[in-house]
Amino acid sequence: MFNRSEILRKAWTFYRTARPAFFAKGDAGTKRMFLRFLFAKMLRRAWEEAKKAATSLAATAAAFVDAQRRVQAAAVAALDPMVRSARIVEIRSELQVLDYAPLGVRTSQRRHNLGAELSLLQTTAA
Repeated sequence: MFNRSEILRKAWTFYRTARPAFFAKGDAGTKRMFLRFLFAKMLRRAWEEAKKAATSLAATAAAFVDAQRRVQAAAVAALDPMVRSARIVEIRSELQVLDYAPLGVRTSQRRHNLGAELSLLQTTAA
């Protein structure tokens, strides 16, 4: 779910930005020591930012799916009852045909799409 290499890259960027502000025992001229506590803090910060971005993305995706479902429900509600019934029968027959598809043909996505459309048509028909 998370791009760990990107998180680590961001943590190193944060570390390089914050490191000049700290003087550590053992720093000599241009040679600087690695500060574990600072890198750990920057890594936690990178993870927190990634989690916030994922939460924001999930909320946006959920809002989009909800809006899409409302639009589809409105379109189905506007259908003539005879057209809706005909489409329900057509979907059921397509689902039966998918049961006899050759073994090499993947039907899961088509079956999912037809099932979702069938459920939408049946809920608005009731």
